[in-house]
Amino acid sequence: MIKVKQRVWVALAVMAAAFALASCDRNKNQQQAQTFEFEKPPETDRGLNQTELDSLRSMKITHHITRDDYWDMKGGVIGNDRFEVWYSSRKIYVLQAIAVLKQMDQMSAQIEKSFGRVPTRKLVVLCAPNLATFQKATGKDWWHYSLIKGDTLSMQTPMTLYMRGLLQVAARREYSRWVMRDFTQGKAPEWLVWGMSGYLGGERDVYRGQRKEYAKEPLRMDKVDEINKALQKDDDRISSRRAMYNAYLMVNQLVETNGMPSVAAFILAIPEEKDVNAAAQRVFSKSYDEVLAQARAWTEPVSEAEATP
Repeated sequence: MIKVKQRVWVALAVMAAAFALASCDRNKNQQQAQTFEFEKPPETDRGLNQTELDSLRSMKITHHITRDDYWDMKGGVIGNDRFEVWYSSRKIYVLQAIAVLKQMDQMSAQIEKSFGRVPTRKLVVLCAPNLATFQKATGKDWWHYSLIKGDTLSMQTPMTLYMRGLLQVAARREYSRWVMRDFTQGKAPEWLVWGMSGYLGGERDVYRGQRKEYAKEPLRMDKVDEINKALQKDDDRISSRRAMYNAYLMVNQLVETNGMPSVAAFILAIPEEKDVNAAAQRVFSKSYDEVLAQARAWTEPVSEAEATP
């Protein structure tokens, strides 16, 4: 417990330092963000009003909150037996933290129902107070939801994601991505990890909306290796989003063809077998190449979302 707390404070200190640096390098950060300024001006910190307090109490009961601490000038944490969500120094940010925990807790229940279990380890979620801090602390740009390292998930500011209509899918997808890596012990191909996390997170409409960004290119990527490499690098917005959509469509096709129980069993079998081919043979009675061919048999959706978040 002491090591976890020390790790969290170090991470928060990094974010605080990043925020200080960001204030000295404002113009550069604005250029890096490509004029995407989603946050509202920071409001003066205040206590919660009665309506907010009632909502917070209700969610604390619903999601079995066992930890709710706050330290002046440092920040706070709210958590249960599966999550610790840390937020920065403004007391009002506890509402953002509980919103993130709510989405992840609901996703955890869904995963447990589909896979029969969830990781026993606790996930630590660090919520950045603003976009500039997130960029400085993680090296990720505005279009990333988070950076996952081990059991720590450094998340873009929840209010930014909420304003873009992405808080629910972002929290659910990133938690699912962490879970899929845990389930497969890092032995699963990238398309399966990202595709299943996008499927569980409910990102279909987001991916379809983003399709217009690369409308002049074919949606289907030629090779699975190309998809895996784009997802692993995750440094180019267009290629990453294109690969994410391909991965989602592949998993969606597998689920529609074989059913969720079989796809879940395949994911859980991967670390138990010598390779993905053996796992495919065990669950589907097919080679991995045959499973890939089946997954790649998807057809491009006809309709698209009207706007890109």
